[in-house]
Amino acid sequence: MRSAPTAQLSPTLNMDKRNAFVDVTATDIRKLMNRPVTENPVTTVYLNTDGARFPKAGDYEARLDGLLRDVRKTADRLPERRRSAAVADANAISRWVRNDFQRDQVRGLGVFASGGEIFETVQSGIGVRNIARVNDRAYVVPLEALLGRHHHIALVIIERDKSRIFRYQLGRCREWLGIAADVHGQHKQGGWSQKGFEKGIEHEVALHYKDTVEVLRQLHAEQPIDALVLAGPPAETAEFSKKLHPYLQQVVHGEPLSLPGHSSADDVCTRMVEVEQSLVSGRRSALLQRLAGAQGQGAKAARGLRHVIEAVNAKRVEVLFVVEGAGQPGYRSSSGALALHDEEAAAYGEPVEVVDDLIDEVIEEAVRSNAHIELFRDPVRLDGHPVAALLRF
Repeated sequence: MRSAPTAQLSPTLNMDKRNAFVDVTATDIRKLMNRPVTENPVTTVYLNTDGARFPKAGDYEARLDGLLRDVRKTADRLPERRRSAAVADANAISRWVRNDFQRDQVRGLGVFASGGEIFETVQSGIGVRNIARVNDRAYVVPLEALLGRHHHIALVIIERDKSRIFRYQLGRCREWLGIAADVHGQHKQGGWSQKGFEKGIEHEVALHYKDTVEVLRQLHAEQPIDALVLAGPPAETAEFSKKLHPYLQQVVHGEPLSLPGHSSADDVCTRMVEVEQSLVSGRRSALLQRLAGAQGQGAKAARGLRHVIEAVNAKRVEVLFVVEGAGQPGYRSSSGALALHDEEAAAYGEPVEVVDDLIDEVIEEAVRSNAHIELFRDPVRLDGHPVAALLRF
């Protein structure tokens, strides 16, 4: 789940790529969920590796050992072949975390294994809850919780002869790319030669702006930018903003920031955290207003687990609101429909299977139908309900 820039730029340009950046997108999550089911189960482990809480590797490895004990206990209840595969997964995850994982600034780790082989890892700058699951598919609800709170933000400090591009996502802020262009200095002699020389300089500046815009365009194409922040001298940011593609202009956030080109990464990242907080607050406020406005209109919204399950089964959920930690056992029919009671599930098709957490299943079904997931810690936001939804069509 890593991406790297592949810009095709002018030959006079020098680029400095900085620190590989970890990306997790809704598309990545769907790929994990839609990975073909095999005869082997998928073992998923989320591990909090936050150095503030676990200063030594042995601290989080001890938590890992506890999670893997849970995996082996779960495996004991499976048929022999699946039991052996899950135990092999646990051993593979233990080896990978101890021998291959480099913590650096990673606070949250997700590891996915099947048949004794690790097929995906996710590393985040945001801590996660320690969880282990053994199931037919990868367990992605914690990833949805991360994405539901965070945005992909880009900030560019633009100057006439250089630019710096920063990215912020999932609590990680990095200087992603440095661009230096061959722009000549100002000419002080008068006459026609000065005018011609100045035109040449302005042409070089325009090419530099074009190159920087192209890098941002490719970044947006690889993973859509939720907010683009412009920074730098007023004249340069004003001229640069005119060069942006229309779809990038649509995500420009606020007024340009007055940041010098030599700004420290810490100063830039502080500004980006402020942008993130503003985006989250604005988005949630708008969605909750829509939910409140749909009060009493069953065709537009659903409140409470029973009504939300009906909407999920009909693939009508546009936005799913969930209170974190809410959970309730339930049932799944042979057709895949979810239900609160076994007889309700049987009406959709038998045999019926018990599911440990119906709300987790609701989240995963909503993700498969491309719904947006919004998680809250406070049930008051949803009038005491564990779930609610805005509906499509």
